[in-house]
Amino acid sequence: MNKLVIIFSIISTGLVGCMSTNESSREVDTPTSGEINIAVDETLQPIAEAQVDIFHHQYPNAKINIRYRSEAQCVTDLYNDSCKLIFLGRQLNEGEMGYFKKMKFNPPTNKIATDAIALVLNPRAKDTAFTYAQVLEILRGGSSKYNVVFDNQSSGTVHYILNLTGATKMPANAFAASSNLDAVNYVAKNENAIGVIGWSWISDGDDPKTREYLSKTRLVALSPKEGSDKKVYKPYQLNIAQNKYPLTREVYLVQRERRNGLSAGFTAFVLSDIGQTIMLKSGLLPAQQQDRWIEIKSKPVGKVTN
Repeated sequence: MNKLVIIFSIISTGLVGCMSTNESSREVDTPTSGEINIAVDETLQPIAEAQVDIFHHQYPNAKINIRYRSEAQCVTDLYNDSCKLIFLGRQLNEGEMGYFKKMKFNPPTNKIATDAIALVLNPRAKDTAFTYAQVLEILRGGSSKYNVVFDNQSSGTVHYILNLTGATKMPANAFAASSNLDAVNYVAKNENAIGVIGWSWISDGDDPKTREYLSKTRLVALSPKEGSDKKVYKPYQLNIAQNKYPLTREVYLVQRERRNGLSAGFTAFVLSDIGQTIMLKSGLLPAQQQDRWIEIKSKPVGKVTN
């Protein structure tokens, strides 16, 4: 019996030693180093790429692996803990939060920008603008003139439009392509098509992809949701800021953990002056705009001679 006790003690000590060694050697990420996976709604791919590229340049010891997913898949990845952070064009809804409430966990959520849902037409289309009421009629399936094409069956744009129209499924005059590019290409080839895509895909005028997309399509202007303003507006930053363009959505970063790791460090970066400037450059409305003070000094002008 004594021998068995001694053997068991030796084995237990060895197991504890192995566990301690493994735990101590396990690489733990910090706000500016380590490696994590994040999931990004495909409609927000351009801004996520820009943020991660600059973050990697600033912090070479950090590695953020991006997975571009549908909106629904992003939320599922957060549930499964297969990613530490997600880019989403909305906040988690009550049902989704219920999953985390059972775990007694409230996922840290930060608004990082205001985006828009852009509508694009074939360049040969005669219409160039719609009232808000007209576009709702088209998106509800009440118009036989246009076929509506979305970027993806489970994308954030589909979710946004269904919520907007109060529908539970896409109307008979609508279908989903497999990507933003496929949606744009379909519109470019079909005169009666209207594409619904994330604004960030065509908002950066300096991006060659943006110029390519815009060369194939025509950006639609819309009237405001309400009020006496009869003018129409495109989803430019000023129009988004002044609530004149009606199809806008807020963009959030949702974290899986509370600890001050790489997901928290990246979130802080996106909300910093640099990260918000990237949003501004990308054509979105930053969540935290910085004040700019311009001092103008004047002095007398000397006598002018002929």
